[in-house]
Amino acid sequence: MRPSFSLLRRLSRLSIGGAVLGLLVSCGAADPESFERLKWEYGGGPCTEEMDCSGWDEVLADGTFRVDRFGDPGGAVRETVLPAEELRRVREAATRAELLGVLWRGEAPCGRVTDSSSVLTLELEGPSFRAQLAGCDEPGVDELRTLLKRLRDTYAP
Repeated sequence: MRPSFSLLRRLSRLSIGGAVLGLLVSCGAADPESFERLKWEYGGGPCTEEMDCSGWDEVLADGTFRVDRFGDPGGAVRETVLPAEELRRVREAATRAELLGVLWRGEAPCGRVTDSSSVLTLELEGPSFRAQLAGCDEPGVDELRTLLKRLRDTYAP
């Protein structure tokens, strides 16, 4: 007995759907538990020697949150431990498919900006990334940037 055309069509759709699903899973978000560290460094200019025109935010897998505030000459690096719920948010934002898709594009995925710097270093259990994200407002990037700003303002004022 020969299979009907509609059966072949259904099988074809299932195999294509499965292939697409597999591709999305393999290229999509990483497991939030794979998060090890992120550091977002930012700076702008022009800048004189008396000014502090750079800063950074760093989150470690154990919840350690360090901040060197922009525009705080001689200011100490602030360090605290994030509550578990905040760390979960960071892990999820840092392993989202939208962000990883941008980072996979290389060192300057959104083009180059000459008067400011915004460099994200992200370390997961397997891959690690370092990318210049100044001027980049893509969804995954913007979400992580907004989250870090809120954490900085809340836990390291």
